[in-house]
Amino acid sequence: MDDRQQEHLAANEDLFRQINESIEDVAARHGSDEHHYEFLCECSDTDCSERVSVTLREYRHVRESGKRFIVAKDHVVHEIERVVESAKDHAVIEKEGHAGRVAIELDDET
Repeated sequence: MDDRQQEHLAANEDLFRQINESIEDVAARHGSDEHHYEFLCECSDTDCSERVSVTLREYRHVRESGKRFIVAKDHVVHEIERVVESAKDHAVIEKEGHAGRVAIELDDET
């Protein structure tokens, strides 16, 4: 996978991450309880409409690194990311290589 393809995939994931950050902001107004909220899968497929159910604490843990995203269990692109945490219905992935650098740059812009 060339750098251009990696940039495109990372940008797609960043779009979903931005939407999820808005969801997080709204959910945070209700307090930081252990309630599960539905977040969008942050995979690189722009047609993806799957959701992952996590608490605000769990989502914030993912957001501690600009290279990390939360995706549905079977949405990992192994060429550019690795699974760092796994749950029943989702995985936390970390971008590697050029895609990781792009993800951090995009995260810093927001």
